[in-house]
Amino acid sequence: MKENMGQIIKRLRKERNLTQEELAEQLNVSAQAISKWENGTSMPDISQVVPLANLFGVPTDVLFGVCGTVHEEEVNARLKEIYEIYDGCKDGEEGATALVILDKYRDALRTYPNDATLLSEASAFGAMILGSYQSDLMPLVGQKGIDDLAQEIIRWSELVIKYSSSTGHMLLAKRRLIDIYILRKNWDAAYALAETFPNTVSHIRCLLMAELKHREGDADGERMQRYGNIVTLSSQFGHEVSMLGNLYLREGKLEDALYCYTFLRNLVEAMYTHEPYRPPFLYDYDPMYRFPAECLMKLGREEEAVALLEEGVSFILAQAESFNKKRHLDVPLLRGYSFGYGHDGRAEYHDLSGKLCRLICNDAFKPLEKHPGYTALVQRITAIS
Repeated sequence: MKENMGQIIKRLRKERNLTQEELAEQLNVSAQAISKWENGTSMPDISQVVPLANLFGVPTDVLFGVCGTVHEEEVNARLKEIYEIYDGCKDGEEGATALVILDKYRDALRTYPNDATLLSEASAFGAMILGSYQSDLMPLVGQKGIDDLAQEIIRWSELVIKYSSSTGHMLLAKRRLIDIYILRKNWDAAYALAETFPNTVSHIRCLLMAELKHREGDADGERMQRYGNIVTLSSQFGHEVSMLGNLYLREGKLEDALYCYTFLRNLVEAMYTHEPYRPPFLYDYDPMYRFPAECLMKLGREEEAVALLEEGVSFILAQAESFNKKRHLDVPLLRGYSFGYGHDGRAEYHDLSGKLCRLICNDAFKPLEKHPGYTALVQRITAIS
């Protein structure tokens, strides 16, 4: 049975955990007016429809019970265009491309200001470029532009948190807000928001999906779901181990740091036995090569340090070549799982020489400048076009 407007308003209000009094206060009307709308004895004035839609974070069509197919198709088309611009970004153009994409998101949000998917995608992209490409943006927009962008992303994220009916979108938006607070050293706000996270939300959905596939008797579906869970959980575990190693390294506890990095390396090798190229996004190359090499160097084991860096360069070059093609692994833990990324499934290796320079050509390895093996590595990297 099709809902009338009053029933839709009531459902949307309850989905957002709002009382009639709270909704009334935000719309500057009486609670009695809300009650009348919901029981069908009166209708909102036409001037109140847009504010209602804004509060609920939905298109106005939803309040009238109209199917949002055309709206969804248009939003998907806008997002597809944005993804294509992102995938086509060339080395050295990250800052300029980011500004183009931000304008595309702003234009889409002017047309669909309440769309939760657009708001979530826009805030995710904005937080990512603030975290990773701020140095590329600074010459283009200056500090004021960076500050304005941060406020814009905060506003987008707050709208997602306030009105999205998706718990996933809401939690991701909270995480993005925390990242921005950290960037701006607003520690009190970051800690306060972190305290609002439930203790047991991590990957519950993924684990439940695997259990459902198991109980349904869908072996293929269960297998692929568990493969995905292993990738996600092992990636998180590997990240935590490497970050603990980094902490020990900063504290000068070199043997403890090396233990963590060696543990991580052994884990990866055990997971991908007989696989010549490990998945590109599961473990970053820094904890696998740079930091353990730094530990070895500081422990006076220079030959081992240089050998590890040589292995790292060879691995990254081979990985880049391999994962520009979609591959399927042939190990029991992930058999048949495809590793490829980017919006069209391609692996992306922008600025490969820059990645290698970050690994090798940095101040940490200045004591190796006269080592012939290290010198040869630097020359190999600088020769990459």
